[in-house]
Amino acid sequence: MEVKDQEFVYPAEVLEMLQGREEEDLSHEQKIALEKLSRHTEIEDIDTLSELHSELGEIEGLKERHIYKVLDVFPRHESTVRAIFSKERVKLEDSDVEDILEVIRSVEVETEDE
Repeated sequence: MEVKDQEFVYPAEVLEMLQGREEEDLSHEQKIALEKLSRHTEIEDIDTLSELHSELGEIEGLKERHIYKVLDVFPRHESTVRAIFSKERVKLEDSDVEDILEVIRSVEVETEDE
């Protein structure tokens, strides 16, 4: 199979799509994705994600796929940011890692502890 077009979407968009369908209409893989996204989607507000996307886009060297991956993982520690880019051909400077974390930390996310 040949991929003709690739489009990145936020996890919240996929979650919204899956939640909008009847459970009996979901495939096994979609049910697994719905469960994972329900548990791990940090930000469900598309406008907030778009704003974060714009801010991350200002960091030199980040490509579209990198930005979507960062917004999917929503790293809170330097080691997690470095893990995201470990298999990429992108050399992140320490300042870039800190910039990514600063953007992520700019959003307060409610945790289960609250």
